[in-house]
Amino acid sequence: MNASFDRQFPHFPQETWEAYALGMPSEEDCKSLEEHLLICSVCQDLLAEADEYIQAVKSAAALLARTAARLSKPVAAAATLG
Repeated sequence: MNASFDRQFPHFPQETWEAYALGMPSEEDCKSLEEHLLICSVCQDLLAEADEYIQAVKSAAALLARTAARLSKPVAAAATLG
């Protein structure tokens, strides 16, 4: 990923902050993103939104995994009875 700064809209795009929140940018990109975060409240908000979204997706995935595990136990137990 190459974190590109939009000169017309002087902020990094949401996709960049999503990648940052997932730990995907290079070390060089992280440096420029973190420097920008120090002064830009708009991008601070974009990063907070990305963090919130990623946390919600992780929580939903964990809930689905727990639900699937619970639902599969009775089926597996019934199969051994047959």
